Amino acid sequence: MEKIREIVLFYTTHLYLVDYMLILFIFFLFTGVLLLCVFLRHRPVIALFIIALNLIFCFIIYIFGFKIIDHEVRSRTLEIISQKMLHTSGDLIVDFNINNTSKHDFKECKITTKIFKNVSPKDNFIDRYKDKFIPYRQKSAEVKNLKKNTTQSQRVAFENFQYENNFTIHLVSECF
Repeated sequence: MEKIREIVLFYTTHLYLVDYMLILFIFFLFTGVLLLCVFLRHRPVIALFIIALNLIFCFIIYIFGFKIIDHEVRSRTLEIISQKMLHTSGDLIVDFNINNTSKHDFKECKITTKIFKNVSPKDNFIDRYKDKFIPYRQKSAEVKNLKKNTTQSQRVAFENFQYENNFTIHLVSECF
């Protein structure tokens, strides 16, 4: 419960006006279609079908709207500079750059480094999708006060990384 509280508090303090406008648009769209379904109460099957489509449509608008807003308003680039394996300690060190290409300064950025196992042709169906979508290891780094048009270098170290060269590194970031 504490984790949910932290997530809600983080997003309410860091969202922009355009994010709140998207949430209000989806809310009014959902309630408008719901009121339309009230007039279709003499045809409950059609009303139920419209409500189901409305839920799916609002969810899709929220997901893609948030991605478009994130790409346009909070644009940034991530680049892996190097990855080193220290054989003496078994650590994997990933160096990367984050570049603020937005028109605004970022107060806080959270960069998550995810390591995925490469999919093997010998794996079964479930293992293939597990290795493709669930990270083997992940670690986060935070950057405070990233000014516009600046680049900052960061380093993430994975301790006791005893794995062959059969992995892929992905970087995911959230900046506000």
